[in-house]
Amino acid sequence: MDKNQPFFDPYNFNIQNQMAQQSQIDPALNGMDNLGNPMMYYEQQYMYYRYLTQMLEYKIKLKEYEKLTKEQQ
Repeated sequence: MDKNQPFFDPYNFNIQNQMAQQSQIDPALNGMDNLGNPMMYYEQQYMYYRYLTQMLEYKIKLKEYEKLTKEQQ
């Protein structure tokens, strides 16, 4: 996945206005080219899911470590 590629968030309705201001294209048509490639959407959603699961795993391991250090003291 290209790191310079912007994240497509289907629930962020402000991004259409930001993209329209940058490119000076009709806001109703702006962003529609991103919807034409479902692979990009699914890849970004997978990367976001992977990020969330890694963060959750990190927090669980951090809690376990804190619990172990409290028991040792």
